Amino acid sequence: MIWVIGGTKDSRDFIESFPFKEKLVVTTATEYGGKLLENIEDIKVFCKRLDLEGMNKFIEENNINKIIDLSHPYAEEVSRNAIECSRVKEIDYIRFERENLVSEDGVIEFSDLEFMIKYLESLEGNILVTLGSNNLHKFENIKNKSNIYFRILPKWEMIKKAEDLGILPKNIIAMQGPFSKELNVAMMRQLNIKYIVSKKGGNTGGEREKIESAKEIGAMSVMLSRPTVEYPVVFSHIEKLIKYII
Repeated sequence: MIWVIGGTKDSRDFIESFPFKEKLVVTTATEYGGKLLENIEDIKVFCKRLDLEGMNKFIEENNINKIIDLSHPYAEEVSRNAIECSRVKEIDYIRFERENLVSEDGVIEFSDLEFMIKYLESLEGNILVTLGSNNLHKFENIKNKSNIYFRILPKWEMIKKAEDLGILPKNIIAMQGPFSKELNVAMMRQLNIKYIVSKKGGNTGGEREKIESAKEIGAMSVMLSRPTVEYPVVFSHIEKLIKYII
C-alpha cells in the first residue's frame, strides 16, 4: 500500500490522477481535508494528526511500503517525521514540493517568523496577514494589532481562536480561497492595505496573485521563506511523480 500524506490541493490532484487508487491510503490532519476527498472512490482516508510514534504504527497497521508526502510546504515536522519513519522501516519516501517562485522586486523575505513580526511591528499603515490560523497566536502581543487584518478560513474554531487572542471582528476576514488577483486588489484597496504578509506557497498557494496585486496598488509583499528540509527524493510535477511511482 502507498501512504499519501495529504490535506492539500496538490494531494487531491495527485489522487485524482493516480491510476491505481485502490493502492492508496490517505491521511489528512483535519476533518476538512478529508471532506475534500469524499467524492473520490476506491481510496481509504483517515483524518488524524500523527506524531512519529503514530506514523510508525500507521505504517505497520496498513502494510505501507511507500510514502508519498504531499503535505503543505510549511508542515516541516510532518515531513521530517515521515522521512525518519521511512528510514527506520526501510521503505521509500518521495516528496512532492511545489515550485518555489523566485522573489522579485517589491518583496521582502524572512526566514524566521519572530523577526518578521518585529519588522511588522515597526511599520505604519494597514497590513493584511495571510499566514493561516496556526500562526495567529504569534501576533497576540504585537503593538499595532489594530492595523492588522487576518485572512483565515471561515471555520468557527478559527474565528473563535482569533477573537480569543484579542483580534477584533473588524480585523478578521473569514474567506475560503483560492483568491484571484482581482479579488485581492479589491480587498486591499477597500482596507487601504500597505503590506501583504504571506508564505511562499507557490502558484498553488496563490503566491503570484498576492505579489501582483500588491504591485498593482503600490503595496509591499512580505514573505515567510519555506522551511529547509533535506528530502531524499523530490518532484515538483504531479505527472512526473506518478510516472516515477508506477
